Amino acid sequence: LLAALPRPYDHAFFSALTPGTHVVKHHGPTNKKLRVHLPLVGVEGSRLRVADRTYECVEGRCFAFDDSFEHEAWHDGDRTRIVLVFDVWHPDLHDREVQFLSLLQRS
Repeated sequence: LLAALPRPYDHAFFSALTPGTHVVKHHGPTNKKLRVHLPLVGVEGSRLRVADRTYECVEGRCFAFDDSFEHEAWHDGDRTRIVLVFDVWHPDLHDREVQFLSLLQRS
């Protein structure tokens, strides 16, 4: 999947939330990337707040947001929720900026 992305950030993981979980509000350190959530299973009762908007999770539908905005998640369903989370470089960055930031990241 990551290889198919136009400018992958080379970071991905599975997130599992058990029923009744609340991931408290937090934010990423910079706006150099977008975070993408792909809900896979158990998403009924899951929601995600980014800035001042709250979204219901939909199984199989990607949701991308700027990780530097404050966000939090809840899972009030009755099954464990599994989401594939991956990052992509912010589309407003030029290729040279991505190249430079990638170099910094690897050093």
